[in-house]
Amino acid sequence: MDVGAGDGGYVVFRARIEPNTFAIAVDASPDGLVRGAWKAERERRQNAAFLVGSVEHLPRELACLADEVTIHFPWGSLFRGLVDGSGPVLGPIAGLMKVGAELRVLLSAVDRDGFAEVTPSVISSRRGRYSEHGLHLAGAEWASSAIVSASRSSWAKRLAVGRERRAVIARYRRGAT
Repeated sequence: MDVGAGDGGYVVFRARIEPNTFAIAVDASPDGLVRGAWKAERERRQNAAFLVGSVEHLPRELACLADEVTIHFPWGSLFRGLVDGSGPVLGPIAGLMKVGAELRVLLSAVDRDGFAEVTPSVISSRRGRYSEHGLHLAGAEWASSAIVSASRSSWAKRLAVGRERRAVIARYRRGAT
């Protein structure tokens, strides 16, 4: 499941290379998801779905469904909730995940974005807030250009991540609550 999926490109890619995986894109804005859904339809990808909705209001039918959740370069309330360790954001994300599932988050912010720079140590300092939701930090480090590229994020390209700014990758495991 890709939360804050934007244009859904990552979900279409995963559905293409992993035909036995059912990939779900979730984003609050329908504009980008329409492009992803259209592409998946054109490619006849029946293992991809596109859901318009905010993380704070996810359908109950998605509870404990995901083996993996990705969030690539979020912005707005999703970004703030992830950096601050906000319950209204982390609770629903944790609720998507099966016990043992992995959450991978790519974050990038600099002072001119209106936020302090996101660093691995900033992410590590929020581990307690994530643990309250059963999400245990497995690691936070500077993301390599290969990791940023593998995210297939058009937003990362627009931000010039890897050229003009760095990104952090954080990995969490869902434990039993």
